[in-house]
Amino acid sequence: VVVNTNAEAGQTVFHVHMHLLAGRPLKLGLG
Repeated sequence: VVVNTNAEAGQTVFHVHMHLLAGRPLKLGLG
């Protein structure tokens, strides 16, 4: 699960925004 919130996520109206990533492993270096 990836959670993006507040100004760092580009939101102007702050709310919880989640992504559930499934499938093959990602090579993004999240975190």
